[in-house]
Amino acid sequence: MAFKFRLITLPIAVLLASAYFWFITQKQIAKKDQDLKDMGITVTQKATSCHLKAKKGDMLHVHYSGYLKSSGKLYESTRDSKDPYVFKLGTCNDKRLPECLKGFERGVIGMCAGEKRKVTVPPKMAFGAIGRAPDVPPDDTIIFNIELVDVDSF
Repeated sequence: MAFKFRLITLPIAVLLASAYFWFITQKQIAKKDQDLKDMGITVTQKATSCHLKAKKGDMLHVHYSGYLKSSGKLYESTRDSKDPYVFKLGTCNDKRLPECLKGFERGVIGMCAGEKRKVTVPPKMAFGAIGRAPDVPPDDTIIFNIELVDVDSF
C-alpha cells in the first residue's frame, strides 16, 4: 500500500511546526526573564561623564566587595589592595573568580568609569548549589558593591 501525497498536508505541517517553534521559544524567553527578575542592579553613584560603556571584550579595572546575603559576611574584597582588580569582560579562566559569575558579568555591562553599583546575584547566577568552599555556602545569594575605575576598549 503506497502513501499518497495530498496537497493539504503541506500547510498543516507548516502550521504544526510553527506552533511548536513558538511554544519552545516562549518557554526559553520566560526562563531568561525570570533570571533577570531575580537579579538586582542598583546604581549607587553615577559617573560624572560617560564616554565609554563597558562591553564584552573590554579590559575592566574594578574594586568590588562581595557579601553573603544570608549572613551579611564579607567573603571577598579588592578594597584592601590599592590596585584594582583587572579582567577581560566575557572571558573566564577560573570558576572561582568573579568574572565567571553570570550575575557579576551582567552587573558590570554598561557601566561607565567612575560609576558604582550594588548588584544582587541569585544563587543560580553565582556559585549555585555547589557554593565555593569555605567562603560561600551552597545556594546563597551574593551582594556585590562594584566600582568601575577604568575601561580599556580595544
